[in-house]
Amino acid sequence: MTQAIAIIGGGFSGVMVTIHLLQKAIHPLKIYLIERQPQFGEGIAYRTPSDQHLLNVPAGKMSAFADQPEHFLHWLNLRYPEQLITSETFVSRKFYGEYLRSILQNAEQKARIGVCLYRVQDEAIAIHPTSNQLTIILKSGEPLHVDQSVLAIGNLPPTNPPIYNPSFYQSSRYLPWAWSELKPPLRSLTDPILLIGTGLTAIDVIASLKEQEYQGKIYLVSRHGLLPQSHEKIEPFPPFLTPEFFPKTTRELVSRIREEIKIATEKGYNWRAVIDALRGDTPLIWNHLSPQEQSRFLRHVQAYWDVCRHRVSPLIYQEIQDLLNQQQVMVYAGRILQFSENPDSVEVLIRQRHNQELLSLKVSFVINCTSSWGDYQKLQHPLIVNLFQVGLIRSDPLNLGLDVVKNGALIDQEGTISQQLYTLGSPCKGCRWETTAVREIREQAEDLATELLNLYQKITAVVPAS
Repeated sequence: MTQAIAIIGGGFSGVMVTIHLLQKAIHPLKIYLIERQPQFGEGIAYRTPSDQHLLNVPAGKMSAFADQPEHFLHWLNLRYPEQLITSETFVSRKFYGEYLRSILQNAEQKARIGVCLYRVQDEAIAIHPTSNQLTIILKSGEPLHVDQSVLAIGNLPPTNPPIYNPSFYQSSRYLPWAWSELKPPLRSLTDPILLIGTGLTAIDVIASLKEQEYQGKIYLVSRHGLLPQSHEKIEPFPPFLTPEFFPKTTRELVSRIREEIKIATEKGYNWRAVIDALRGDTPLIWNHLSPQEQSRFLRHVQAYWDVCRHRVSPLIYQEIQDLLNQQQVMVYAGRILQFSENPDSVEVLIRQRHNQELLSLKVSFVINCTSSWGDYQKLQHPLIVNLFQVGLIRSDPLNLGLDVVKNGALIDQEGTISQQLYTLGSPCKGCRWETTAVREIREQAEDLATELLNLYQKITAVVPAS
């Protein structure tokens, strides 16, 4: 018997599950890696051609394999020996897409006989379950019959922020998702632009604008108006929370972190080391909080956590600071109330957070740079819509992603844990909280590949020979 697995999504998550399946499979296996884009291994993050879009983590911490921490660094030095890249170098993201394609090809070449990879450049739009298989319907109309499928869909487009006049979102002066265009579609190099959001995506858009020699004002607005902090070279700080003493409330968690930062600072450590010390235990800490406390964390702490935990390279950080000092970039904390479009501009009305005063900005273009996770039931993604309609998935209680168990198995609308449909990465945010970076996803990918292979062996062991 030959096991068949469909991996839906050819970005980092999908490629890493595929690589581990190729490496670990000892029985006949067909892997269908389904991706709309012509290049596998890029996804949203690594599709950018821009040299200004740097990895947000130094090269020494970006290995695709947890047990080979310098794998990416060694690959870079072999492929680009003239660039003198060290473990502390923040390299262009396009290199990482090349790296993923390289290690995928290597895993395919070294796979055992009978273990086959099929690259499918298409879009999965529906899944139909049978008693012991799944039928994947592709946009081309071709069906694939598989035993299990993995939703490796990565970050999906954000929803539009609520405003008084949502009809503006149909305007040609609005880009609903920053990553729907490889470069911002500028109308001129001097007219002002508004970016909705002040996180990593907004930083990337500013880098793209800078690369195009854009000279106009760049306004940023978000609820808190916080920009990501910079990475620094730091000494590791030991873990300070243990399972028996994990905080049970958001207030206690924040208090413990602040207390530890104070202690660490007195000992000569950087506050970043304290945040990083939490990383290995973040899912356990998250699940130690009740749903009510998790919701409280999202309301009151998430914005501050994000800018401290998800940092940018020192070079990018300094460039943003220079633009702020020159007042080419201006950041506001507040909520957008409405857009009023004129023939040559857009009037944006903002209620500022700290003083509740109204602020009016005149811009030529608006780009949505907000976070891409949220209520999956509101997404217009054809496959996600189908899976909700047929009842194979449901949202997690906080509407951060999909309802899953620890091994990535999806839970359907009747509460049944699937043995056919799995996911990893962003859809697991409600279950794991920190689940979008390379370190977390590479571990999930390896565990999931092992799970799928072991599951099939268990199933075939109880099936009588024909």
